[in-house]
Amino acid sequence: MAMRENVFLFFTIWVVLSALLSPSIEIFLTVVLIGILITLEVGEFYLPRDVKDSLKFSAYLLLLAFAFIVARKVYEVLR
Repeated sequence: MAMRENVFLFFTIWVVLSALLSPSIEIFLTVVLIGILITLEVGEFYLPRDVKDSLKFSAYLLLLAFAFIVARKVYEVLR
């Protein structure tokens, strides 16, 4: 198996297990963000440029969602 296929397999298993084991959507999105960041770091030299670009775009969207989740939790604590 090529390294590119191993990286894709890791990310797929990560997302499926995250979906099955996460009790809430906030935790699921956070764990998927961690998985994308790990995949980008490990697969930096093995993934094609277009795949890296789409993963980076997904990471930016999930970072935005993460910031919203954190802001909402801080608001709940302060209220």
